[in-house]
Amino acid sequence: MNYNYKTATVIALTTAIVSCFASASESGGLSCSVGEVVIENLKIGQTYSLKALANLPLSVTNTDSKPVTVRVEPLVPAPTETKQGAEPIPALSWAKAVPDSFELAPQETKAVEMILTIPEDEAYFGKKFQVNFWSHTLAKAGEFLAYGLSSRVIFTVDRVREESKTMPKGDLSFSILPAEISLKNLSTGVMYNLKDLLEKPLKVHNTSRKKLVIEIKALRLEESAASAPEGYIDLWKSAEVSLSPSILSLEPGEEKSISGTIRFNRSGKASHKDFMGVICAAVTDQEVKTRIYSRIYAHLK
Repeated sequence: MNYNYKTATVIALTTAIVSCFASASESGGLSCSVGEVVIENLKIGQTYSLKALANLPLSVTNTDSKPVTVRVEPLVPAPTETKQGAEPIPALSWAKAVPDSFELAPQETKAVEMILTIPEDEAYFGKKFQVNFWSHTLAKAGEFLAYGLSSRVIFTVDRVREESKTMPKGDLSFSILPAEISLKNLSTGVMYNLKDLLEKPLKVHNTSRKKLVIEIKALRLEESAASAPEGYIDLWKSAEVSLSPSILSLEPGEEKSISGTIRFNRSGKASHKDFMGVICAAVTDQEVKTRIYSRIYAHLK
């Protein structure tokens, strides 16, 4: 099978509920490594493996004390289930999982390759689609309980055809933790040190087998694929933030802490109390750009 990857960008969103590498999504005795992934600029007429594209397999773990049979199925989401303005994929033939069924012993993990195929049709230029991969157990004879998890893959189709035959790759084998940060009872005009506000320091961990160069920066919501909950506004439009270091060089297995400060501008009585921002960790030395987000929720007094 031939895969093509030119100019694709992969974004993994990490939150307490939707997670990628940072913390597993769990249901019953099953957990999986991917909650939501956003992929940009895929080409029509091409087939993509997320594992080959960005070292991003769907890792499924049996957290139960009994062996289970697992099936991973692509699903066309209902229009009410789609996120970020995406449309459901037009047909199940656009996606598949390899392998799509397997046995898992207690505490065993297996990697599943998520594959996307974009038909050769210019009508899809510039569109955004969503497919869900449902990882679930199969009830055995005499059992009535099965459980599962849904991993959401959102992708955009580029407005031009693929011209190059090269096959660049990226790497999402790193994490930024905590995946979700809550800062409470903040005041305007006060400079806060992040290490004093966090129970655990913000760290980036290289889980790959090669050296990675990672850029750290704060992203406004319109620059990211993230969206704020209802009632929240963009944190970085109301606060000044400084993160250090901005560039990390990590050897395999190495992790480093990120320090920083945050200060809300003093501009009279604040009309909003709840804010959300994104801290982005991006691999800069790969042909396919890959990013992982940590979300910050801040609340003024």
